[in-house]
Amino acid sequence: MIKRTLMAIAVVGLLATSVYAAISDDTIFYFHKDKGYAVKVDGVDHPTIRWPYTISYEALTVCTIPVKMHVGMYVQVENCDDKKIILEQLNCGDIGKGSGDFPCYRGCVDLNVRANFNVKMGATLHTSGDIIKGGGGDWSAYYDNGVDTVAGDGDYHGVKLCVKAWKSQIYKASPGDEVTVGSVDVTVKPQ
Repeated sequence: MIKRTLMAIAVVGLLATSVYAAISDDTIFYFHKDKGYAVKVDGVDHPTIRWPYTISYEALTVCTIPVKMHVGMYVQVENCDDKKIILEQLNCGDIGKGSGDFPCYRGCVDLNVRANFNVKMGATLHTSGDIIKGGGGDWSAYYDNGVDTVAGDGDYHGVKLCVKAWKSQIYKASPGDEVTVGSVDVTVKPQ
């Protein structure tokens, strides 16, 4: 009788060690819809895997953090290094001057400008040599038809920068088609 009792206890003990534990409330199943397998995780660092299933961890988004940037003001003149203004002689009346201001010149250049803010265009002249007296008295720069603003939408917008000169001292230079008399800085500021 004792042998049968011990044998029964041994069989019950063997069955207890061979049977899967019951599923508790903290048991989680992950099912992979495309690959057709499941993983049982018992809320521990190392999940219990039931044969014939394989383990595969999927990346889960737990937090989304916005990325922001400090964006500065931006202005660009397209192909600025390729631009030049060539002054050509004309009647002084064409630039609002009289016969006492002879000889008079004017030249313009088309500019494509883009910016990320509304821009007020400007210009600063610098003389080179003695042909134009400088000091702002014998020449000026302006934007044709008064169009000197560019929208800050990031698209290119066309403006025309012009320079006019009067009382030019052409006798102080050798003849030529492109004699340097100065330069003009394109300036910008918020409108």
